Amino acid sequence: MSDKVTLSTGVLTREPDTITAVINLANMDKNSHRITVEIWDWSSYSDPVQLPVLIGNDDPVVFPYRLAGNNLAVMYADLDESVDLYEIRIIYHKTKKIIVNCFGRSLPPYTSQQGNTVLQNQLIKMS
Repeated sequence: MSDKVTLSTGVLTREPDTITAVINLANMDKNSHRITVEIWDWSSYSDPVQLPVLIGNDDPVVFPYRLAGNNLAVMYADLDESVDLYEIRIIYHKTKKIIVNCFGRSLPPYTSQQGNTVLQNQLIKMS
């Protein structure tokens, strides 16, 4: 049995004002932990395409990402108008104290898009 858990938002319909999918990852443990985030474009209804995950000033994230203890990482992917359907997956060790919230964000002033918000307790456990 694997010591990792995979959580998914399920496939979401991108709200018209959403330009990025954002993932807030909070490590509530004193130790660092490795985390992988995948964002999939399901717009073709089959054979989803993995989108680049970014952090900071549009820097590509190298996975697994080591999230320091008692730290927050904010990762995101650009969702252009061709992305109608997307899914976010988060993979980490299931015994770790990681809190994940996902949401869509609009153009400045960067408001959260209610239809694209999935909180920790709403994520679907895939494994």
